[in-house]
Amino acid sequence: MTKCCYCGSVNLEGADVCEQCLEPLGEQSFGTTDTEMQRSLLHDRVVLLLPRRPIIVTPGLTVREVLQTMVERTIGCVLVVDEGQLIGIFTERDAVTRIGVNAERFADRPIFEFMTPTPESVEADAQIAFALQKMDVGGYRHLPVMSAGRIVGVISIRDILQYLARHLEVVEY
Repeated sequence: MTKCCYCGSVNLEGADVCEQCLEPLGEQSFGTTDTEMQRSLLHDRVVLLLPRRPIIVTPGLTVREVLQTMVERTIGCVLVVDEGQLIGIFTERDAVTRIGVNAERFADRPIFEFMTPTPESVEADAQIAFALQKMDVGGYRHLPVMSAGRIVGVISIRDILQYLARHLEVVEY
């Protein structure tokens, strides 16, 4: 058995890529850590980022209501949940790219028409390196955090940057 250094999944011996995260298993260069920050990224879990309580909306809520909520709460995303299941995410990027200058025209339309469906998520006990890799590869700024199939929070790239800043060695110039 081979353990993936990116996500921690156990794979069959001889596998070329991890079945969970699709990262190459042969090179595993990330696994030979030589800095404290690399060791921390591979050891520390997403739960240490203190995922924020997500704002959850239903798919039938209007664009106007969702945008108003995002502005009032100064948040960058909402999770769209139907019957307890995460079905989408609506972010600032969705607002700009899918609605843009047509906000008034689309104001009374349901948010599910503009959300990103079936968003990627990360388990609360996943390595921070795995969350960072998902965000990088997918170009995401927000990730829902799950535990036992339930939404437990949301993290943003800002949370990871703050984590990294805490682990940087102070260099005097």
